[in-house]
Amino acid sequence: MTIVQRIKVPTLIVFLSIILSACSQNEPNRIYQQLSHDNYEDTLQNLDIAISEHNYRIIHRSNIGQAIRDRGDKDYPLSTVISFCNITYAKEMMDINSDLINDMPCIVTVREEVEGVIVGTKLMKINPDEPLQNDFAKRINKNLKSIIEATVE
Repeated sequence: MTIVQRIKVPTLIVFLSIILSACSQNEPNRIYQQLSHDNYEDTLQNLDIAISEHNYRIIHRSNIGQAIRDRGDKDYPLSTVISFCNITYAKEMMDINSDLINDMPCIVTVREEVEGVIVGTKLMKINPDEPLQNDFAKRINKNLKSIIEATVE
């Protein structure tokens, strides 16, 4: 057995171990969603109200499902992505850690599924090593859940 062959096998084993351990990290599912009891349009109206009642302002609406229908797939399920913001929270987030803008959670989706209309969002990551960031994320996650719950009740 040559030196290269002796190095290849342990190196391959270490490499595979690193890949497998990276793949098995258990990051919690940050998607939070609820089934609405209303139809699609009523759910969107309820969401608009819930967002404003939680002191956020809608800044963009992407009607993805309708755009796909407009391109010829007439029966495609409707889906909308709504972006919203509270500038006070945004400033606080940027002051804590400007990298958090990459994880800005101010998006809620509404989509038609077989089981009904689903309202969902992606929660902020909780980072126990950063107390200010952790407290902020918990507060925003509570707001996001409250918005969704107010929408579907």
